[in-house]
Amino acid sequence: MKYSIERPVRASVTRRLATAGAAAAMVLGLSLTAAGPASAISTSKGVAAATARLNAYLAPAKWQGPSAPLHTTGLSGDKVVYISANEGIPVLHYWSTTIKGLLSKYAGVDMQIVDAQSNIATAQAGFQQALATGAKVVAIIALPLSLFATQIAAAHAAGIKVIAVNNGVPGNLAGGADASATFDYVKVGQLIADWFISNSNGHGKGTLVTSSDVPASPAQAGGTTREVKALCPKCSLKVADVQIAQWAAGIPTLFQSIINTDPSRKYIMPLYDGQALPGLTAIRTLGAGSKVNVGAFNASDGIVQLLKDPKSGLKFDIGGDNTWDSYAIADQIMRVLDGMTPVQNYHIGLRVFTSANAKKLIVGANQDKWYGYTGYKAKFTALWQK
Repeated sequence: MKYSIERPVRASVTRRLATAGAAAAMVLGLSLTAAGPASAISTSKGVAAATARLNAYLAPAKWQGPSAPLHTTGLSGDKVVYISANEGIPVLHYWSTTIKGLLSKYAGVDMQIVDAQSNIATAQAGFQQALATGAKVVAIIALPLSLFATQIAAAHAAGIKVIAVNNGVPGNLAGGADASATFDYVKVGQLIADWFISNSNGHGKGTLVTSSDVPASPAQAGGTTREVKALCPKCSLKVADVQIAQWAAGIPTLFQSIINTDPSRKYIMPLYDGQALPGLTAIRTLGAGSKVNVGAFNASDGIVQLLKDPKSGLKFDIGGDNTWDSYAIADQIMRVLDGMTPVQNYHIGLRVFTSANAKKLIVGANQDKWYGYTGYKAKFTALWQK
């Protein structure tokens, strides 16, 4: 049996954004051998299962959202503080600006964006801003709630609700959240694994690039590693951890090291487009676009277009409909402001994009068209009653 996971190989970088607890900060050099599920399936059956799961997400998603209406009239003038890990990451900036616009347009809610710039002290100061301005909700995106235990307690004491945004697992309220709104990052991780298994015909050697200080990362990385373990007895997967503040510096070094020192490891799977971009730059510099296969998540405009360029190295990107996600987050914020029971799972649409269907991705056009379903807009706005 050749399956193995080596976890995690740390890029030699320092970090600015603290992680929650010593376990998250530790770097281990373990080599784990598959057992149980990995030995219970043949390579051919594993590839068939992975391919079928992947193909199911080539089609447009369907609405499985909430049905209970909410009344927006009484929300006008309410304040929300939205703490973003780093607005320099394209998808985080897209979410924050879209959500702010929706809340203002449909409910007259004032959303103040705090850009933490990967600095935990700046993020914590966002709670002080909420207390000082009379905000009723604090929404936290791409930051572990465990870093804010004191601030969350103070917020709750002041009657402020806390919403975890894109924290990995729908309905997960760990860390003191009153509600959450998120993609299903476990499913995202599984789909990345399915591509790795299917594309390599069950014999792939790859590196999964995580970022343990991003709250959704453990869920997504776990989805990938478990799927590989279950379906690919002859695959080899290493796990490398690069903290969010070091993506720009650490990722290119990591990609270069993989390409130069381990050329048989042809699959590199950063969790997010924001991680992938500096690595893709390194691939282009090395002229290695035909030698490696990069797969990631977000389908961000400006990155996913590289699927059309064989020299880029990008071969696979999962799109979580970022506009759909923004509508869901705005909906959850309004429900919490209105004192309603939060939605447990918005079932935000996911879709798989590869070099084969990249022609659907018209860069600069409305991203909604990429996903083949925009009915969620009418569904949500019908629920937002004056």
